[in-house]
Amino acid sequence: MQVLQSLHHAIKILPFYRKTSYFDDEDQKEYIYKEPKVTSLPEICERISNIYGEKYGKEIIKLIQDSKKVDPNQLDGRYCHIQVTHVTPYFDERELQRRLTDYERNNNIRKFMFETPFTKDGKAHGEIDKQYKRRTVLTTTHSFPYVKKRIDIIERKDLELSPIEVAIDQMQTKVAEMREVVNMSHPDLKRLQLKLQGSVSAQVNAGPLAFAEAFISKGKNFPESKVELLKEVFRDFVYVCNDAVDLNGTLVTTEQKEYHESLNQGFQDIVSKLNEMFGEKILKIDGGGTLSRQGSQAVLNINSSSAGASSA
Repeated sequence: MQVLQSLHHAIKILPFYRKTSYFDDEDQKEYIYKEPKVTSLPEICERISNIYGEKYGKEIIKLIQDSKKVDPNQLDGRYCHIQVTHVTPYFDERELQRRLTDYERNNNIRKFMFETPFTKDGKAHGEIDKQYKRRTVLTTTHSFPYVKKRIDIIERKDLELSPIEVAIDQMQTKVAEMREVVNMSHPDLKRLQLKLQGSVSAQVNAGPLAFAEAFISKGKNFPESKVELLKEVFRDFVYVCNDAVDLNGTLVTTEQKEYHESLNQGFQDIVSKLNEMFGEKILKIDGGGTLSRQGSQAVLNINSSSAGASSA
């Protein structure tokens, strides 16, 4: 029992990572810092401001609190600029298959990532079919955990996702998170319902449907291969939501039956609208009552050249 409690405690205090870049009139240095998970980004910014303010003078310290790429030549040389960005461990598809537990995904870590939304007209956010995303992958000289709380960054790669690739990426994430909850050996009803609420509730299901309407509806002009891939992800989304709704129905108490019915109705509404857009019945039951699907599984590999990778 004591060992299990220790493991449970270890999972709860998984670390928080941040990228900190220092710009002055002579040099630029970038590090990944490891912080306790309970630390918030505003707390870190305040701490950095106080530390360097006392050392060099608060009047010359300027904090950059967004994730945009900084051009040192555009900065005012009279000040010391410090950029702080929250980052998360990054794994490619092969590593994800190998690192299955929280412990494995938080040890021996050398790659980290953060994402920056942007549009071609310079704004951070825009319409769904004009919303791009830049995924920045950073590599450090050593792996965490390490004897020091910070490690130098030696490589940076920027992967640009087009609007339809952003939709595919977000829907794949939603599917993976839902599947993880559905497949738990000990079902977590609260977590399950939170995921369902964010996917099939009548109040929020405009999110997934908005992607379908923007990229799959008739008259849209996007690469056929990407459209087919998005359709395939939506099929996965329908199947995993169907499993989640079924699981929720077996777990809820009598007092929650009405809530379950509202989730089920929201799910049915999504399926109906997607069936109409796709011109097919996404859910198909065979003679034995087993849920089956058509089409092949496909995964968006954002590490491919089609994602617009570049190094810096």
